[in-house]
Amino acid sequence: MLLIFFVMGLMLSRAIGEGMEIEGADVIRVFGGGLLYYIGFDLVWRFFLQKMPEMSARPLLHMPIRKSRMAGFVLLRTLFSPLNLLPLLVVIPFFVTTYADFPGGAAWPWLVAILSLVLANNFITFMLKRYLADKTWVLILILVLLVILFFLERTGLISLFAVSQILFSVVLDYPLIALAFIALPVLFYMLDVKMVVNRLYLEDIDRRKSYQVNAGRMEGLRRFGEIGELLLVELKLMMRNKRTRTVLFMAPLLLLYGFFFYGTPMYQDKTGWLIFAGLFVTGGFLISYGQFLVAWESSYFDTILTKNINFSQYFKAKYLILLLPTVAAWLITIPYVFLGWNILKINTAAFLFNAGFNIYVYMYFAAYNSKRIDLSRSGMMNYQGVGAKQFLVALPVMVLPILIYLPFGFFFGEDVGLLVVGGIGLLGLLLRNLILKQIVMFFVTRKYQLASGFRQN
Repeated sequence: MLLIFFVMGLMLSRAIGEGMEIEGADVIRVFGGGLLYYIGFDLVWRFFLQKMPEMSARPLLHMPIRKSRMAGFVLLRTLFSPLNLLPLLVVIPFFVTTYADFPGGAAWPWLVAILSLVLANNFITFMLKRYLADKTWVLILILVLLVILFFLERTGLISLFAVSQILFSVVLDYPLIALAFIALPVLFYMLDVKMVVNRLYLEDIDRRKSYQVNAGRMEGLRRFGEIGELLLVELKLMMRNKRTRTVLFMAPLLLLYGFFFYGTPMYQDKTGWLIFAGLFVTGGFLISYGQFLVAWESSYFDTILTKNINFSQYFKAKYLILLLPTVAAWLITIPYVFLGWNILKINTAAFLFNAGFNIYVYMYFAAYNSKRIDLSRSGMMNYQGVGAKQFLVALPVMVLPILIYLPFGFFFGEDVGLLVVGGIGLLGLLLRNLILKQIVMFFVTRKYQLASGFRQN
């Protein structure tokens, strides 16, 4: 995912320039038009992933250190969070590729202004988490409003993009305005210090640190028998462990991947690229979670083998865990139709291919991934369990549907090409019982090799 952000930053100036037929400083101004949207999405994302700073202060509480200094220290440590690194992977490559196009003396003030906003978001998130800890629905509402604003933008009814463009163009015209942006993270840092000081008490930190999953709402799955029990175990695994929670919260970001392709004129007649985007948009969770489908349970895989588990039911539960979020992603991204009916057709074909082909690819290759995963470690910038096999799996998953589409699309037209891609996926859905049976038989022949690999790693 880090590589995706970096490549996006390198290509962004060219994509904006060619897509909108502009050049020079106009490309930079257009980039600024999307920054208010970024700030909103970034806050929602950070709300779910960013850990409160007072948690890391626990080992320091017995030391003779003033609470104000302690609060300042733990807050400054958060500046080195991977969440602050990700936007830099886009902004800095964009800055380097457009440096020569900045008006005189405005380049570095512009970069300072953007970095100041990233750091301000870092501190604002802590304030939001304190006020909205039990009101996650407010963040979801904000996210929905941002998506609605984007589509209203496309229809021309409102233009938050224009407001953002004007706001960040001011820095290009008057570089000293960057000082006002610098004041934002300083202000929120000072406010956060006061709040953290008031919360640096051991009993409060211990109470906030305990993380318990309210499984009561999921207990209804038990009525579906053994499959329901297995689904319940899988969902608890997702919610109780750092790395799986990170995957769970980061996967929705790939729903926004279509904005970089569907809304860019240069890709409108390049259906192959749009299929590639559609696979990411509808298969974000499938790609992120599916590549470690069995390895997530590597720490207690021996226990699974000692239980009287029906592996047919086991893999049906795995199948549903991958299929249901894929269906949900397709339904959520239906509003992309506002960018054109062909986008809905492409997304649907990509969804069917994900649901009726790619799921089985990940389930099949799960029998080969014997690298152990420590679920307690953070998923951000964590490559434990990642090997060459994951990249080999990506070839049929991401490239094959494009290769299938190209000859049919070239000779018979776009609709026929998409129909073939989607038809293969639909056929896979219809034959799911037969395919799952073959996958289970193969897995049974490999289960002891998997267990041995998990122990060695």
